[in-house]
Amino acid sequence: MLSGCGTDAEIAPERLATAQDGHIVSVAWLPSGQLYVLRYVDSASPTRLAMITSSGRGETVAVPSTGFCGAPEIVTISTLPDGRLGAVVDCEATTTHVSSRIAAALDDGKMVKLATLGAQWLVSWDDDLSNGWVEYADGDCSSIARHVKGHVVPFPKHRPAELVPFDLDQDFFDPSGCSTPGRAGFLAVARSGEIFFLVSDEAESLFGESARWRVMTFDPASGLIRQTGPELTDPSDVAVSPDGAALLVSGRHDNRSGVWRIDTASGEFSRALSGRFGAIGVSADSRRAAVARRTERGDDLVQLDLVQTAPGP
Repeated sequence: MLSGCGTDAEIAPERLATAQDGHIVSVAWLPSGQLYVLRYVDSASPTRLAMITSSGRGETVAVPSTGFCGAPEIVTISTLPDGRLGAVVDCEATTTHVSSRIAAALDDGKMVKLATLGAQWLVSWDDDLSNGWVEYADGDCSSIARHVKGHVVPFPKHRPAELVPFDLDQDFFDPSGCSTPGRAGFLAVARSGEIFFLVSDEAESLFGESARWRVMTFDPASGLIRQTGPELTDPSDVAVSPDGAALLVSGRHDNRSGVWRIDTASGEFSRALSGRFGAIGVSADSRRAAVARRTERGDDLVQLDLVQTAPGP
């Protein structure tokens, strides 16, 4: 196993947005500098999209119905390669049924449909906004796959993984033969095309608190999957800086909760923020991250300086 280097960050992070009632489930930081969060007040209430103002307050952004999407409810948000705000949207969603899940761009109060997703969660688009990566669920299987021109296709061929005590080639990326337990998810994609994700042969879902997860990297050019970072439990989110240098994971390592910063080249890691954190968004210049911090009143948003928190020797 890889070992950590450096020390835990001691400087209190700058607050970007004040605590609000509710839980932040997704963060998007656009190249323009504008921050968006997706949150809900309780499990029975719909999600709400908010734009973070200069005063640190969340200004609700209405997402109107369209001819192709009635009663839209946003599942997750992201930054598209062209700089717009992207979203996965359930159309005409109810507590028992989802008629259609789409990928969309949210631009000046309008929703532009990009693709039909079925039950999938879109994680990242390629630059042409026709191909990308999704997390999917098929029965008891939760894994990751390519999304190519409206269709989910198998995970690309890959070489055996390094430093992994179980076989990633055995059903992990094949929805037709998924093993139980066995999960792959929490996907993040760098501009270079490298894929970062977590895998577990213990988890019964993507949100098992005690299951151990391992941080992995897939390089499509070489076909190599390798272990990149520490073993974690109870992960909440994974994000990679656009330049691919830093991977951030909110979760627990060695019974310590926080945000872990992993150097993707060396595998060195350290705890950049200490405490309970969730959703993560990284700025376009790869220098900062916005992280949801859990408080007694709700979640607020804090800034993490990725330059100052780089793992040291």
